[in-house]
Amino acid sequence: MSLPSGRRSEQQVRDFESLDGSAALLRAEVVEVRLPFLAPMPTAVGTHRLRPLVLVRLECVGPDGAVVIGWGECAALDDTTYDVEDVAAVLSALCYELLPALVRTAGGDGRLPSPGDLEGYRRAAGGPMAHAALEMAVTDVHLRAGGRSFAALLGVEGEVIQPGVVLGLPVTAEQLGSDLVHLHNAGYARVKVKIAPGTESIINRAVRPLVGSGLIVQLDANGSYGPDAAERLGLLDDLGLACIEQPLGRNDLEGHRQLAADLVTPICLDESLDSPATVVEAVEGGACSVVCVKPARLGGIGAALEVVNWCNAHSVPWWIGGMFESGYARGVNRALSALPGRSLPGDLAPPQAYLAADLVEPVLGTIDVRSARLSLPIAAGPGMGPGPDPALVDPWVVGRVVLDVPGTGSPRVRFP
Repeated sequence: MSLPSGRRSEQQVRDFESLDGSAALLRAEVVEVRLPFLAPMPTAVGTHRLRPLVLVRLECVGPDGAVVIGWGECAALDDTTYDVEDVAAVLSALCYELLPALVRTAGGDGRLPSPGDLEGYRRAAGGPMAHAALEMAVTDVHLRAGGRSFAALLGVEGEVIQPGVVLGLPVTAEQLGSDLVHLHNAGYARVKVKIAPGTESIINRAVRPLVGSGLIVQLDANGSYGPDAAERLGLLDDLGLACIEQPLGRNDLEGHRQLAADLVTPICLDESLDSPATVVEAVEGGACSVVCVKPARLGGIGAALEVVNWCNAHSVPWWIGGMFESGYARGVNRALSALPGRSLPGDLAPPQAYLAADLVEPVLGTIDVRSARLSLPIAAGPGMGPGPDPALVDPWVVGRVVLDVPGTGSPRVRFP
């Protein structure tokens, strides 16, 4: 007999926090890579041409004496246009606070802490993104050491998901309309379009002919609107949009509450939600009615599971957001998107749709014959999923820092 959905979600949180593969830490490593986008990605707050990624690599020994490698990936950008944590802040937190603390802890009995034991690390770092990368790596080690998959931990083995895809800021209505039709025909269930003040007419002319086509369209403003948001976005209120994501600044919950009252289109928040507590505050205060769940922004998988659990218990629509991750972290998000209760397809297009290079081999989707929709599988092997392949990682490395656990016999590599 299976647990009811709410109780099952609570059990998943407990199972995740107590995960223990009896692994001992030998070495912790931070690797910075920069992957090229297929094409520049314009947003309301800037254009991205390279995707910087900070990776955490933990080398451990499992209970059977075999070496186990665990990987974490950080979603921070080069600047603070999305979040107060940029790559520089994440590197500092990991190299000078989080990983030294992990090494000191392991220097006692060598035991790698469980994900639930890392909460103090997040408070020390002062930033959710760096903590999320560490937590992912620790979780990956414990799962691999125990021969267990992330999908099994979540209870979603064998599931498939229908991904959504993201388009950058549009330039012309004709091009946007063509892109929307192409992606709809390619099987994407939902398309998210970046929006900024001045592009409302372009979006209106491109989306209006597709109303009733079955394509789900939502908009993402990345906090670019100001006091005239209701007037500008009200022009799109009859398009049947799934939601408008983060129209105002990340700290403007009151402004979002007023805007939500003025519009028919639901307001979704992203940048504003940096912890489970802020999710509750925003929803209960009326600032949003839809929640974008991003593990990296919330502080990790444990925090994301807490948010999903709360949203399901309170009938709040949620979906899994993306940050142009590598195929490794995107696979983790696919597994989370398979959890019961999700209301919209997530930002889960295969990385080959936006990156010119990846850290793992591509995952191939299939088109469902009945729905004509693209489906992607959930990784079933041990760990979070197929880990980054060194042969694919090394060509893009721009920096590396290594910390060895004292007493393991491995050489000590000092970090800057």
